[in-house]
Amino acid sequence: MQGFVIAPFNVFSALALVTLALFGGRVERAGAVLFAAVLLLTPLIDGLTVGSYRWAVALSSLALFGVLLWGALTRERWWLIFAAGCQLMALSTHMVALLRVDSLQWTMVSIRWFSWLFMMTIALFGAWEGWALSRIARRRPPPA
Repeated sequence: MQGFVIAPFNVFSALALVTLALFGGRVERAGAVLFAAVLLLTPLIDGLTVGSYRWAVALSSLALFGVLLWGALTRERWWLIFAAGCQLMALSTHMVALLRVDSLQWTMVSIRWFSWLFMMTIALFGAWEGWALSRIARRRPPPA
């Protein structure tokens, strides 16, 4: 188990999640908790493998995709659609790993990293979307 590494990757993730939690609405705060849970859980379950296949990380990736997809289908937030798409891209790399093509190993890892960075960037847009919607709701006059 490699543990949690403080790197620019994790610093950017933390800043994006704090921004999402502070400036977003209820949906965005739930997303921040979900992303933080996955970010903190992954190093703990990284060592659970069958052969060299990291099944626990693949299951957490599948669960994250399922929750994001559910949120995208049931909530009126654009950022959830894009985040689910990024997570689907990351999830597909776990499926490719089942084919045991070792020459693609670093390609798959790179795709997962970039997918996560894209999701954190999308989370910043999610914070803006939640903030903008709450601001619009405050400006709207109450119904007569």
